[in-house]
Formats: sequence, structure tokens, C-alpha cells
Amino acid sequence: MSEGTMRRIAATTVLVGVTALAVLLASSCKGENRPSVEVIGGDGVVSISGAPEGDGPAPPSGRRYAYSAEPTIDLGGPLDLRAMRSLINVAIDDRPVDWAKAIDVYAAGRNQKRADGTLRSLASLASDPAALAVYPNGTTVYGRASFIDGIIRDGLNGTGRAQGLSDNARRAIVEGGVQMALAAQATQNLAATRARIDAKGAKPQTLVDSAWGFIAGPLDGEERTAGLLSAMFKLETDLKLQKKLEQPLELAFIDASTAAEKGDASAFAKPAGDARAYLNAYFYLMALRATKAAESDTTEAARQVHLAEGWAAFQAIRAGVTGASSTAAQSVEAALSRSGAQAFPSSETQKVYAALNDAAVVQALGIPAAVQIKN
Repeated sequence: MSEGTMRRIAATTVLVGVTALAVLLASSCKGENRPSVEVIGGDGVVSISGAPEGDGPAPPSGRRYAYSAEPTIDLGGPLDLRAMRSLINVAIDDRPVDWAKAIDVYAAGRNQKRADGTLRSLASLASDPAALAVYPNGTTVYGRASFIDGIIRDGLNGTGRAQGLSDNARRAIVEGGVQMALAAQATQNLAATRARIDAKGAKPQTLVDSAWGFIAGPLDGEERTAGLLSAMFKLETDLKLQKKLEQPLELAFIDASTAAEKGDASAFAKPAGDARAYLNAYFYLMALRATKAAESDTTEAARQVHLAEGWAAFQAIRAGVTGASSTAAQSVEAALSRSGAQAFPSSETQKVYAALNDAAVVQALGIPAAVQIKN
């Protein structure tokens, strides 16, 4: 079923309460909100043609993000993630991963072509000081300077948190780490937009375009299949939170672009803050969902994957959680770093839910009330 069809179905679906997390209990470690394996050619290269105006079927609001210019190189970031998925997602079916090829895609790049013809890599995005700077006290919180790159490379190399894990669990860490890198790039571009507005610089809206490119990725027919936006749509559908995550994020970007084009710093502040809040909400929900799934898992393999998935998602908000409550952050980190060899008791699930729903944490992350899940 295409995303366009899913959107039309979602528009007519009666929304249910956010407490309906029982659907997670039936999820197995294979296929739970994981993007499908997408074979995109032997070298993992996807071409981008045509300006991505219109980004697919319009939502019920009728509003769609429209680029002021085509940020081709930034659209290539999600495509490199998709190229990596074509290699690592075979682990979902218990097939061995060619980690050397995955490392090459990550370190060398495939789809992010600069004006001079050279390639920008996901590794360079994950190591970008401006992106790392969006995480308060990141070096201290994560225990290393280039912490996003470190998380991803641990998954790729089977080191650190990924040591001794299955290929499927390592895949989950790589996926979460790259999503963290793309979200960080989007966030730092929004911050740069505000700085350009304040400095009365030229065309600040092009920086919003770049931020949106990192999140949405390019069109693939009528769908966006590579970016965080597509993953958000799948997650909100899974959790029966239709139109409460992906669509509000897009509307926030639209308003941010409009304000940037007008050079209106005060009008820009709210939608830019909302955009970051919805990005935080995605990782918050991913961590909660994986935790709940780990509790219901009956095998070590399944628990290992869900704990890795939840841990990777938590890293994207860990610095913010730590700033609000170091106790809450330590509680979540400890729970999601557990070995899959032992059952994950409901008491651990309750600790994670309590920590991520701590009043100070929710406020610091800006988690919208409509997507908060407390039990």
C-alpha cells in the first residue's frame, strides 16, 4: 500500500486514545516499525531529478511544504540512510550483513554530491561540530567528543553498546544513530536560520529548506520513503496517533519557512521550537514503544533487538533528558542497556515510562500533550 493511500485511509480513521499501547505486545523483533528492505541498485546510488515541489498527496489541511530552492545535497542524506538499509536490513530476516559495505556507504557517501562533484558522507554529518552543539553538554553526557558518529560506528563495528549483539540488534543501533544525525542536522539548520534572520542575511528560508531536506528526503513517486518523516508516519500509524506527529511537524516547518522568508524572528521562534519538539517526540515514542515490546518478548534475540532499538532512540534525547533530570536519564540508560539474556520485567518498563514522563523532562523536550504516553 502506498503512503498516499495510507494517508487517505488515515484521514478517515477515527482516532483512538494514546493509552492503546497493547498493540505493541503482539509485535515480534522482526518487522516492528522497521523500514522495509529497499534494493536500490548495486552501488546504492539514487538519482534526484526535478524540484521536489508538492511532496506527494496533500494532507487534509491542504498545506504542503514547498521549497524555495532545491536543497539537493541535503536530500541525499536520507538517501544514504536508505542505501545503508538495503545492506543492513537483511538482518531482520536472519541473513548475514556485509558490514564492510555498510561502513563504506557510511564513511564514503553515495548520494550527497557537492557542487564540485565530491561526495559528502553520513559520517561527516554525524561528526559535524554544529550538529553536535545542539546537544547540551553532549561530550559529558555521552562520554566522548564525536558521540553521534561513535554510536553509529559502534553499531557498524560491533563495539561499545553493540558488542556481542546480533546483526539485527546492531542494525537497530545504526538506524537510530543515523536518524539522530539527520535530526541534529535539521535542528542546527533551524538554529542557523534564526541567526541569519537576526543578522538580516539573505534568504534565510533556504536554511529551512535544508533542514526539511534532512527530515523529509526526496519524493519517490508519490511517497517519501527515505527520511524521518516517513518513519514518523509509520510510527504514528502503529501507535494510533494519526495526524498527531508527522503532519504537525510539516506544518511547523511551513510556518517556519514563511516567517524566515519575511525575516520575522519573533514569528519564526514558535514553529522552529515546535519542529524540534516533534522531532524529540518521535524519539521519545520510539524509546517507549521498544521498552514495552521488550517487556513482552519471550526470547533473548527479540529482547536484544528491542533494547538496542530503544537505547538508540533514547540517545537522540538523552542530553535533553539529562539536563532536565540526571536521575531520569540514568534510569532510562540503565534499563535500556540491560542484557537481553534476562527477562525485562514490568518494573523496568515502569521506570522508563516514569522517567520519560517526568514533568521536567517533558517540558525540556517539549513533548506535545497529544502524543504523551504514560502507561
